[in-house]
Amino acid sequence: MSTSSVTAKRPVAAPAAATAGIVSAIAVTAVGVAGIHDTMHTAGVIGGTSWIGWVADKAEVLKPVDWMIYAGIGAVVVGLWFLISALKPRRGTHLAVGDHGVWIRRGDIARLATDTARATNAVASATSKAKGRSVWVTATATSADTGQVGTDLAAAITRRLQAITPTPRVRTRVTVEEN
Repeated sequence: MSTSSVTAKRPVAAPAAATAGIVSAIAVTAVGVAGIHDTMHTAGVIGGTSWIGWVADKAEVLKPVDWMIYAGIGAVVVGLWFLISALKPRRGTHLAVGDHGVWIRRGDIARLATDTARATNAVASATSKAKGRSVWVTATATSADTGQVGTDLAAAITRRLQAITPTPRVRTRVTVEEN
């Protein structure tokens, strides 16, 4: 039995076509509900007016020349939306850690940055958030030399996150702890 180095596929978000599918499903369900209502109305099971008949009465006033151009434009727009959403590539949700098929979410990158910041000398507290290709770290320092603390902090976090591909840019903001 041979072992091969097969890496895991990159985790991706749901396809854009999912929204188009959900909207289409709701529209078809609405048409089905109207059909069932009118079938029950015709069979005498329920009273009231026919929904499809009501729409037909309202549409009787319009001439095809009045609404066909707008319906055609609407059909083209909906068709283009379906086409674009079907062909749109799925967005990646995770970043690679090394080349072994291990993936990490941006929120977990922020947690690693916070953990590293809290372990850095002269840092009393820290929070961070990862957005795009950057990690934003806000730290409160016990030292008045915020420039040095910020430099040490950025270097420590960059070392901790260097295995992530692409390596996130580290942005720090250091404030002095007030007593």
